[in-house]
Amino acid sequence: MVLVYGHRGAMGYAPENTIPSFRLALEMGVDGVELDVHMTRDGEVVVIHDFTVDRTTNGHGYVKDLALSEVRRLRVKHGFGGKWGPVGVPTLEEVFREFGGRTRFKIEIKRGGDYYPGIERKVVDLIRRYGVNAQVVSFDFDAIRTVRELDPNIETGIIFIGRIRWFLDIARKLRVRWLHVSQDLVDPEGIEEAHRSGFLVGVWTVNDGEVARRLVSMGVDDITTNYPDIIIKAIRGA
Repeated sequence: MVLVYGHRGAMGYAPENTIPSFRLALEMGVDGVELDVHMTRDGEVVVIHDFTVDRTTNGHGYVKDLALSEVRRLRVKHGFGGKWGPVGVPTLEEVFREFGGRTRFKIEIKRGGDYYPGIERKVVDLIRRYGVNAQVVSFDFDAIRTVRELDPNIETGIIFIGRIRWFLDIARKLRVRWLHVSQDLVDPEGIEEAHRSGFLVGVWTVNDGEVARRLVSMGVDDITTNYPDIIIKAIRGA
């Protein structure tokens, strides 16, 4: 079965990377939720996409320059009117505490220890503490290497923009399980070669049902989407 992940929750319908967004994605029947993490000045792992808080909240500045107490005072900006009320930026621990064993998690570390010293260990420790079904992924291959060194039992994947075959060697060296590729650059030959090499293929960000069905026919193993209900209905008839 092709897994469906809610991109930052169900960000087509709710404020991205927030508790309400993850909750809505689960209500829609996703297999898992995808989220992004950065680290505050005082070493707390928070769930937010950008390096700064400017786009998604009513605050300003880099996440790394803010203390958790400052992040907690922020409110997420969104275009959904008053439907969701005031929504805050959650910590990764709060997300695990809220949803725990109810779903899978795809955790994207936006930048590794060269920028956020120790972030990989903090993420690994939280995964262990809460016993969640989690996959750690990143464009930062050094971050994935560090996660693998800390705990080779945690599922890992690399994210990239390019053809699958270009990244097979690095995937072998990193000993990851997943290759996450943009829907624009995925091809049947690449998927087949990845599978022959023992990798699974995830595709992002897919918001069209017809495209999703085509990708399933090509053999992808997971799809990440802003609109989980649309994709689930398209590929499962739910």
